[in-house]
Amino acid sequence: MSDDPHPLELVAAEGRWGGPSYRYRGAEIDCLPGGNVCAFRLASHPLSDRGSFGVPGTITPLADLWLNKGQLPAHYRAAREA
Repeated sequence: MSDDPHPLELVAAEGRWGGPSYRYRGAEIDCLPGGNVCAFRLASHPLSDRGSFGVPGTITPLADLWLNKGQLPAHYRAAREA
């Protein structure tokens, strides 16, 4: 059993994009076969449904930062402000 308060939950081995689908803190993460190219949907997140972000482990910090602090990583904020 993991001590992680927000575990990444496998929802389907073959989901919407043909690869694994996960749930994480309200976000739905869908991957291509192999699980190396994934995208996510999270209500109110400005990057939701906006392309791919790599493996699920690259998406979970985006969700955490947004849900915990209402922020995006600095490199995303700079692009939006330009």
